[in-house]
Amino acid sequence: MSDFCVIVLDMDNITRFNLTITAINQFTAREGHCRIPAAHIEYVDGAPLPLGSWVGYLRQRRRKGQLRQERAQKLEEISGWQWGPLRPGPQTNLDRNSKILELHRGGKSLRFIADEFDLSRQRVHQIVKKMWQGV
Repeated sequence: MSDFCVIVLDMDNITRFNLTITAINQFTAREGHCRIPAAHIEYVDGAPLPLGSWVGYLRQRRRKGQLRQERAQKLEEISGWQWGPLRPGPQTNLDRNSKILELHRGGKSLRFIADEFDLSRQRVHQIVKKMWQGV
C-alpha cells in the first residue's frame, strides 16, 4: 500500500471529503466533464488519490441514504455532477471505436492505439476486426 493511501485512510472524514471535492473539481476543470471512470487515479499536489473509487463510494452511500445532505449538496454544486449510474453507452463506445478504426487505417500500430485508449492490444484487434466487418 502506498504512503499516500495510508495517509488518506488516516485522515478524518471531513478532510478526506474535502480532498475528494478538490480532486473532483481538478478533474472536471481539466477534462471538461464530471464522468469519472471507476478506476481513475487523480493526482492532488503530486499524490495519487483513487478518485474513481471514492466517487463510487459516495454514490453508493447516497443510494443507501447514508450520505449527509450537506455533502450531497456540495457534490451537486460541482458543474456536471451526476448521481449515476454512469456507464458508457453505445454511442460512447461507437465514437471510441470509430476513432480506433481511423487511427488503424492511418497506419498506427495496435500497440500505439492500445496505449492511447488504455486497452489491451487484443481488445483493439477485436474492435478493429468488428468495425471492418461492419458489425
